[in-house]
Amino acid sequence: MLRRDFLTTLLGASALGLSSQAWSAQPSKFLEGINYQKLPKPVSIDPYKKKVVEVFFYGCPHCYHLEPSLNQWLKTKPKDVHFERMPAVLDNPNWVFMARVFYTAKALGILDKFHEAYFDAIQRDGKRIFDIETLANYCEQFGVKHNDYVQMFKSFKVDQMVQKARILTKEYGVDGVPAVIVNGKFRTDVPMAEGKPQLWQLVNELTQK
Repeated sequence: MLRRDFLTTLLGASALGLSSQAWSAQPSKFLEGINYQKLPKPVSIDPYKKKVVEVFFYGCPHCYHLEPSLNQWLKTKPKDVHFERMPAVLDNPNWVFMARVFYTAKALGILDKFHEAYFDAIQRDGKRIFDIETLANYCEQFGVKHNDYVQMFKSFKVDQMVQKARILTKEYGVDGVPAVIVNGKFRTDVPMAEGKPQLWQLVNELTQK
């Protein structure tokens, strides 16, 4: 798990468990305070009734290696569970910059194509796509003009999205990534759940609470 101070100098299918219905029919093997934490103050998930948020950072190898099991879980998750990715915004300019990268792609409507490709490029391939100009050139492959990317990256719209993520990062009590927030009430991660398969089993269970 990547903690907030790990990247001060950085930037340079598994079994997914039983269905949510099955979980309700047997006692839980997961313990509050050990395998997950209950947030002191619930965070609204309106308009959704069930919501899972993965809090991540593009510069985090642990987040990158969680992607395969996460994507597999997405194929099997209950239809009534809404899922979102959210970049963590901690007190480090690198985290803020990478949050802008995520929300710029989202605002431009290319996030579905961009997310996995960018993660692969910087984590697997070691490409240094860490400045606005290089990012603008990189995103031309997704049909975005260079100037349009730069303009959106610097926009007030992206400012607002990053600020909201900053607030939620604090409300979720996240100080390391990847972290998973369930129903705005519970926080867990791979070490707490004691493995990736167990993480998604736990997430399925927590969505029912």
